Amino acid sequence: MEYLLYKKNIPILQFEEDDAHDITAIKKVFNVLHLPPHLFTDGKPSAENEYGLCQKLEDFFNNRIIPYYRRSFREMLLELEINSGEELAQKSYYLSLSDQYWVCPLPQFGKIWWEDINFFTNEYDSAIGLRLMSASGALNKNSSSYSPDNTTGGELPKRWIRRDGINYLEKAGTGTEQQEPLNEVLASEICRRLKISYIPYTLEIRDENYYCLCPDIVDQNTEMIPLASIYQDIPLKDGVKYEFPKLVERCNALGIPNAEQDLLKIFLLDYIIANVDRHSYNISFLRNCETLEWIGVAPVYDSGKSMFLNKLDFEIEAASSFRIGAKPFEETQAVQFKNLPMEKIAHLVDFSSLKDISAWYKKFLSPLRRLSDAKKSALVNVLDERIEEVQILIKQKLKTSSSKIKPDGTLFVSAMESDFTAGLQKGNGTKSSRTEEQVFAALVQDPTQTKEILSERLGLSRATITRALQKLREEGKILRNGSNKTGRWEIVG
Repeated sequence: MEYLLYKKNIPILQFEEDDAHDITAIKKVFNVLHLPPHLFTDGKPSAENEYGLCQKLEDFFNNRIIPYYRRSFREMLLELEINSGEELAQKSYYLSLSDQYWVCPLPQFGKIWWEDINFFTNEYDSAIGLRLMSASGALNKNSSSYSPDNTTGGELPKRWIRRDGINYLEKAGTGTEQQEPLNEVLASEICRRLKISYIPYTLEIRDENYYCLCPDIVDQNTEMIPLASIYQDIPLKDGVKYEFPKLVERCNALGIPNAEQDLLKIFLLDYIIANVDRHSYNISFLRNCETLEWIGVAPVYDSGKSMFLNKLDFEIEAASSFRIGAKPFEETQAVQFKNLPMEKIAHLVDFSSLKDISAWYKKFLSPLRRLSDAKKSALVNVLDERIEEVQILIKQKLKTSSSKIKPDGTLFVSAMESDFTAGLQKGNGTKSSRTEEQVFAALVQDPTQTKEILSERLGLSRATITRALQKLREEGKILRNGSNKTGRWEIVG
């Protein structure tokens, strides 16, 4: 069977599929410039490698298919007597509410047009979304399957709805606590205060179940391009990790404005909320779908897997940024933040805007019955701690970048650091005494450092840092002034 890939009414290419919905050939390319960026080669639209184009087009379509592990999806296919996710997507021409691409069967060429079928301006059926969202009554083969839900990926239950002419994406939570929608609302509030571009999420509660709602990020004239598409022909580090400098280089080559600083703002947010799932489809870029002019980094969205989802209160209290997962550049938040040039956006972030966010967060969580009081308290406390921690980390980065880099690019080393390093190299003292000296030296430089910061800077476990601090206090070398969250160390001897 042969098909045409369109953008609005612009024919882009003609391709052939076998009965298993595998793309077997690209028959003809009509418009190279309007190829989806996922099909680019070396960051540019190209139709020279037909085999590569074929593989990339199949990958492009695969990411428009509902994953089979989505709740109720397999059952729904059986009810509709539809054999696969690909066949379901074809029922609505692979149309999406994230861009303007669609697929036309060759026999229907010239018989259907974008204006008549797109979901931006035309009504669509809610049956698919309701079935996947709430496991509502079973469908049947006569049920309508014309919906943007057919091409909405991700594992969470979700659906598209239209209210007052605006398309909204509604998502549910998982597990007993259903915390994901709550995390989306928190991320929106932090972004609002820090002036980070975001798509606003609101909370809805129905029958004690939590849902979040956000308006569509794009309209019929703008399209979302995921990071995965921008980066798809750049080799991954160790086969799994993206590299920030390469991503920025690609963005600059494409002409995406303010890409580096806007991306860094997203990862700043992720550190604060301990987001473990900022994967390459949870970051996107916007461009004008007709002129192909890049608009910039898309507003923040999909931050649900954060704030210690499915963790108990005591696990939250013991959490370390060295064990909190991260994506897409490193495996942990501590290492990812350390390797990113966060000092470049320090002047753009006003942390004073977060001074009362814990009070806002406490009030927001208060009436929600699915979370225990102990977990609510732990979440409020850890939010304050992570905001304090990230400020200290940025302060250290600024200090390093502004005062410790020589004109030739090498680092200055203070006398204390030099003496201590020399002592270690000579093997002077026991391991424990060297650790105490190392911690003491770090506190002399910056007495505001928390255990987390000391742990990251010195490459030691939190337990080791705790023991060293206790020993230094017993020896009368340091004192603690103020609370654990807002205090500082005083150097005594």
